[in-house]
Amino acid sequence: MKFLPIIGAAVVALIIGGAAAWFLKPEPPKEVVAAPPVEGEHLEEHFEEHMIKDRIITLADPGAKRYLKLTLGLMVRDLTPKPVAAGGEIEFIAYSEPETTDGIDTAAPKPKVLVLPNILKVHDVITSTVGSKRVDELNNEIGRERTREELKGRINAILPKEKQVTEVLFVDFVIQ
Repeated sequence: MKFLPIIGAAVVALIIGGAAAWFLKPEPPKEVVAAPPVEGEHLEEHFEEHMIKDRIITLADPGAKRYLKLTLGLMVRDLTPKPVAAGGEIEFIAYSEPETTDGIDTAAPKPKVLVLPNILKVHDVITSTVGSKRVDELNNEIGRERTREELKGRINAILPKEKQVTEVLFVDFVIQ
């Protein structure tokens, strides 16, 4: 019985301390909230891979005909606004294969082929940029990296702002 007042005082002290901590707690920092998207549009970032295959380009070496066989991979960031269904949610459409295959083509649908905008200008930029290089500029990693960056900048200049190259990859690179 002697400890009952001590226990009661400890419980009261805990309650008062908890209440004081709750009232005196610091206010959490305010979060930065992005502007709401335009109604009817949904911005989603995704990347597309575009291959430019088997380009043969004459290099700018004086006195000798040197060629470069080149296959490029372009990583393109696509920020095209996507339409959103009513209610602010994305609408998904499901389809199923027919039960019977009597004369019906049941092959899976082919994936949509992605076409890079201004593709003819992109090919021209590749030919003119790489064709202005000499073998000694392309035979080392520093020269190839400079060529990648130059190609990226010149290609981005002719692409729409929603589609920009983030990386240029030399998939096949043979000098002859």
